[in-house]
Amino acid sequence: MDVSSFCKSEFTKNLLAQAVSCNTVGTTTDAQATELAMLKFINRCGVDYAFLRQKYLPKEMLRFPFDSARKRMSTVLELEDDEKTEHNYPKRIHIKGASEIILETCTHYLNQDG
Repeated sequence: MDVSSFCKSEFTKNLLAQAVSCNTVGTTTDAQATELAMLKFINRCGVDYAFLRQKYLPKEMLRFPFDSARKRMSTVLELEDDEKTEHNYPKRIHIKGASEIILETCTHYLNQDG
């Protein structure tokens, strides 16, 4: 697959890069299998996940680790002043986990076209 055609929207690509970079633990040499695949994929997309972790994750990071009862993990990112969300919030939360659990909590979704 040509990774440049995976995300047609630059906005979507940036959100995916943030989500994978900041809501995974480990590196391409020591991550668990699923996270390793995600990290390798964004590397193929030209994303420097270590840079994004340094940029977005504060030292006093708010992270909700994976919990088997909740079936998800979440990380809150501190956005830069010029990167506020579409609702003008200075923070963004990225969640990963069981798709059926996460989709139940969503009111909107983002597809490959943005």
